[in-house]
Amino acid sequence: MPTNKQNTKNRPKRTATQAKSSPKKTSKSVSVPSVPDKDPMWIRIWSYSWGKIFYLILAILVVIGLDLLIAMNKYDLFFMILGVEIIIGMLVGWVVFLILDRRKRFADSDEN
Repeated sequence: MPTNKQNTKNRPKRTATQAKSSPKKTSKSVSVPSVPDKDPMWIRIWSYSWGKIFYLILAILVVIGLDLLIAMNKYDLFFMILGVEIIIGMLVGWVVFLILDRRKRFADSDEN
């Protein structure tokens, strides 16, 4: 029965630096599948029913955060800026609604 000493005599000895410098090579290669028609994440989120609500809430939080930074913890200035932004947002939304409604009416009248 061979002992461990007999097996080690036939193998060449390696120093610690040689063992560290030669890493083990693996034959496994990782292939990443490429999908050329993949949309970016923000477009995929927008396509869901909750995506538009998510972006609306995110935009509101960003505006409120910027208002807090501008007002620098002066609450009367913060609420004045926020009130003006709400009024401007309502006016812009109303104008956009009127423009889209008018386009829809002209498209319906053209079809008839």
